[in-house]
Amino acid sequence: MHRKGISRITMAVIIAVIIVIAGVIAALLYTISPAQRPTQTVSPPPITPTTPLAIVITTPTLTTPAFTTPVPTTFEKLLRVSFANVPYLDPAVGSDEASTVYLLNVYDTLVYPLPNGSIIPHLASKWDVSPDGLVWTFYLRQGVKFHSGRELTAYDVDFSLKRLITIGEGYAYLLAPYVDLNNTKVIDKYTIQIALKKPYALFLQALVRLYIVDSELVRAHIKKPGPYGEMGDYGKDWLMSGEKDAGSGPYMLVKYVRGESVTLARFKDYWGQVAPNAPDTVVMLGTTEPTTIRTLIARRELEISDQWQPLENYDAMSKIRGVEIAKIPTAYEFYLMIHTRKPPTDDIHVRKALSYVFDYDTAIKDINPYERRACGPVPSTLIGYNKELGCITRNVTLAMEELKKSKYYGQLDKYPIEFWWIAEVPWEERVALLFKQNAEAIGLKVNVVKKPWLSVVEALSKPETSPNIVSIFVASDFLEAGGMLANRYHSKVAGTWQQNEWLLNSTIDRMIEDAVSTLDLQSRLEKYYEIQKIIFEMYPSIYLYEHTILRAYQAYYVDFPAARGNVAPLLGYDLEFRWIQVYPEKRQELLRAGG
Repeated sequence: MHRKGISRITMAVIIAVIIVIAGVIAALLYTISPAQRPTQTVSPPPITPTTPLAIVITTPTLTTPAFTTPVPTTFEKLLRVSFANVPYLDPAVGSDEASTVYLLNVYDTLVYPLPNGSIIPHLASKWDVSPDGLVWTFYLRQGVKFHSGRELTAYDVDFSLKRLITIGEGYAYLLAPYVDLNNTKVIDKYTIQIALKKPYALFLQALVRLYIVDSELVRAHIKKPGPYGEMGDYGKDWLMSGEKDAGSGPYMLVKYVRGESVTLARFKDYWGQVAPNAPDTVVMLGTTEPTTIRTLIARRELEISDQWQPLENYDAMSKIRGVEIAKIPTAYEFYLMIHTRKPPTDDIHVRKALSYVFDYDTAIKDINPYERRACGPVPSTLIGYNKELGCITRNVTLAMEELKKSKYYGQLDKYPIEFWWIAEVPWEERVALLFKQNAEAIGLKVNVVKKPWLSVVEALSKPETSPNIVSIFVASDFLEAGGMLANRYHSKVAGTWQQNEWLLNSTIDRMIEDAVSTLDLQSRLEKYYEIQKIIFEMYPSIYLYEHTILRAYQAYYVDFPAARGNVAPLLGYDLEFRWIQVYPEKRQELLRAGG
């Protein structure tokens, strides 16, 4: 799952119906009326017009919302959210969903994304860019404090950028091919100049994933010797241990229980805006077990669920008093990633046969009826999507014809196909079993294997340990097709959970690099169309779902902006804790009423 699960890591999808419960509740002992609902809502910063999805030459202005006085409370404002896994705590390592949510709440970035795709200032108060697009100068806000009490400066930005690219994990792939570290320099305490090797049309959007660390604190915890020369281990072991964070964000790490949970507390000296009734404490729980989640929601011991629940669990939770199901749009796609270098799926005719024999209609109608059908290498919601490709539909006759062209035909029993599904996402088993049924109907043998997400991440690091097929959600880091193409099919992400296909195709690599370096939008889009066509004709993936996130949440005492659609459709931003508001007295009302 992306946990970007994308899947899912640490990005999978659950689609459920929103069930109207007001009529049922009226008949219960304790009635919840609209007047009793929290009335104060706070949204993220309103959209300020900019030039989206292109090089921004001028700096947009941030208009701040007007906040009112927090509602007095004698109860702790506690928010508990479930995830498929416990996050990786190092900003240079994590990129799955849980990790991304942790990082964007604990750390700050230079820029901030808005729902319309625009990028506005955040730690950077403004920026300039040279006419050739190769030199970007960022001017930082003064007085921003790390959780340690130190002031954040341009030296921390420089350290964080070099650290991310040098370690080469997490979101490094968004910046490493383009940033020229040798010519990047600190101009003064509050000014940094970042040089690029070549124009990068998506540079500002990529900076949304550059989380700034307290350089002095990290340096103090470096272990030597280490894999990064004079920087030893770059403080990686210390950050991953969960002893402390090195951020400046609205929340700070207070407790880490390996494999179980992460607890955060409000950072009272945060420089930015926070909703009046934002949670004081946040607990990120690493479980998706359906019975556990349903029980916690019913007991009011979980405020927002993960997105990986079975449909029947969403249905059951929607019938609990005060609980609603949020439907949140995304730029996620659910892929059956096919290993193109492992027998028998190294044969394009086998891959074509699998694509033609799969029953897409049943996968949507009977498994995830609220998902949209995916038809190509990138979601249709992205600018630059090639709609001319059309959708593959089930054709068993054509599948059989392709299989007969395979070099493995006649000895298929010697080459079983191993299909992995993610253990933390129970409904994925139904997809895997449907695939098995379809494939075995034309003579292929399929072994379905349940795998924990972290085991999948580890196995996909090498081609020899990767399965023939694994089902994974991947979220786009950008609102353009080029970002998803780079995330999924460029050789630089081979060996990560984002690519089980192992394309390792230098031609496609060059085409992707050329496209995202093209500053003219229309020319860039034409290049995206051609790349998608080439990938599509290689049949490296089965494109199944375009994802809508479903989350059960305590609507009676939690104001959840993403449930109203007020969210940037990028991984993690639906759970930006500073905008979510909790009303503990309302929770107490439910508990006193017997649930």
